[in-house]
Amino acid sequence: MESRPIECSRATGDAPATLQRENATMPVDPSKTMLLIAAWPDRLVAPELVVWGLSHRLHRVQWYSQRFVECAYNSAIHKLALPSDCDHFIFADRDMRPGPRAEPFLAADGELVACEYHVRNDESWDDLQAMHCGLWRCSRHVLETIKPPYFQRVLSDDGTSEKSCVCNYFRNKALQAGFKIVRAGWCAHSSENS
Repeated sequence: MESRPIECSRATGDAPATLQRENATMPVDPSKTMLLIAAWPDRLVAPELVVWGLSHRLHRVQWYSQRFVECAYNSAIHKLALPSDCDHFIFADRDMRPGPRAEPFLAADGELVACEYHVRNDESWDDLQAMHCGLWRCSRHVLETIKPPYFQRVLSDDGTSEKSCVCNYFRNKALQAGFKIVRAGWCAHSSENS
């Protein structure tokens, strides 16, 4: 897995425990929060995504690229998130473009928060505990409680179709561990595969 940190200078002074921006309060300390961006296959990241993170004082930004989404997500947690000293993590796919409608995602309280966005099967959002992994955040406690693999593709018995997506696999493990999924906000998604 290849990862690339973005080095950013910090303003002088300590970061506040909460961040005030456009009437939204982020209930986590931005200086202890890492933004991890899945940048497969071409290692490119939507500039709007990076600007959005930096505008919310998320100065710890990593992007990573690895084939097979479940392997990439698992590696990002294992090699980037858990070895860090961060308390919270925001995970985003490279083609997410958060804007003002994503502010509630940052403001929501919860150890596991998912932002809604368009997917091919939009009816999957009908389940109140549904989540997809295009834009989500969690506490270190979530990742330390759920044991690997965090993400796994579940195939039919004959291996010819997908029974459960990697997002659902993670969601089920989180629910089994006693976590509740909070959904808040909306994010634009520019993937041709959505």
